[in-house]
Amino acid sequence: MSKAADIGEPASELERLIADLSNTGELIFVFGDGLTTAHLAGATTPEFRGPADLRWWHVTLGDDAASWTMSVRVDQITGIRFFREPYPFQPHFPGQEVLGVRFLGPGEDTVLHCYVGDLYDGERLRPEKLAAWRALRERYGNRDESRVDQGTLQAPAA
Repeated sequence: MSKAADIGEPASELERLIADLSNTGELIFVFGDGLTTAHLAGATTPEFRGPADLRWWHVTLGDDAASWTMSVRVDQITGIRFFREPYPFQPHFPGQEVLGVRFLGPGEDTVLHCYVGDLYDGERLRPEKLAAWRALRERYGNRDESRVDQGTLQAPAA
């Protein structure tokens, strides 16, 4: 296996999606199982490590004195879902929506959420944010849901 596939650059379509999400601007990644979560807000630089059958996505914030490192087993992601939904914390933001991508693990449980950050200018949805999310969705299959097979995004089984 080449060094590039062992560490660093995206080695699959799924990893390219994660990198492209990270490059779109402010995002909120929510890692966790529902009982515990970690929120990562802002622009990130993803790093991918490991051989094809044991891939990790790492994000480290901070420096040698103090840092947080979050890791996701990319090879265990079994599906993704692009979503546009009403804002979940009503009535605080009536009429507002959220845009994002859910990453599914074995059993179809969501293991990671990614929300588009800074989506509203006051009460107005920022059209450039919606356009960027739609372009990303189009680039990665132009569908709401994809299953992941060895890093490749595919249409769900009928």
